[in-house]
Amino acid sequence: MNSISKLKLSIGITVLIGALFSQTFPSAVAQESVLIAVNGTLMRGLELEPNLVNLGATFVREDRTEPAYRLYSVNDVHPAMVRVPENATNGVSVAVEIWNVPADGVATLLQKEPPGLSIGKAKMQNGTTVLGVIAEPALVVGMKDISGYNGSFRDYIAQTGMELIDNATQSANLTSQQMNAINQLRTEGELLYNNGQLRGAIDSLNTAVKMLGLKDRLYLNIPLGYTAP
Repeated sequence: MNSISKLKLSIGITVLIGALFSQTFPSAVAQESVLIAVNGTLMRGLELEPNLVNLGATFVREDRTEPAYRLYSVNDVHPAMVRVPENATNGVSVAVEIWNVPADGVATLLQKEPPGLSIGKAKMQNGTTVLGVIAEPALVVGMKDISGYNGSFRDYIAQTGMELIDNATQSANLTSQQMNAINQLRTEGELLYNNGQLRGAIDSLNTAVKMLGLKDRLYLNIPLGYTAP
């Protein structure tokens, strides 16, 4: 695509987003910002977070959607939530983060989203509606349904980490010192997880995964030494 075509595409997306704001969220236009619910930044340091911060977005709060979605892991790179049909009974409440995004940066954010993700309306558990990152149904075909992990990508990361460590330590060729260190991190991670401190749990489990040299895609996305705020 040449530069002129890219410019036309960017202008077209900006106009489309502007029309959506003015019709559905008129107050957002007046304030020149809009609230967006995302579930791929739940560690605030992974995947989409740089896109948001670089746009001047600010974190507002953690929240949950109404129980009307299914949550998937797309190749263990990022999550994707899909709204279930209105009469379906298998919807779950998905953990999200609410960010305040400058209105003129939403088009840029949308362009940087992985293919198959788009901006739509997401209804929160308290009945309010905000814009949200929603997946196209075609994106999640054949992908792992992780709705059972409390509708949370962060829960999925933590529980998967504990399973990875348990399986790896059964056959790993480690010194007693290394094994003790990994077991300590594993125990610490589980305690933090059981106390609802998911970021801290993932920090500990991530260190153990790296010590074991595991190449799991999910944990490759987390830098060594990363400490979630």
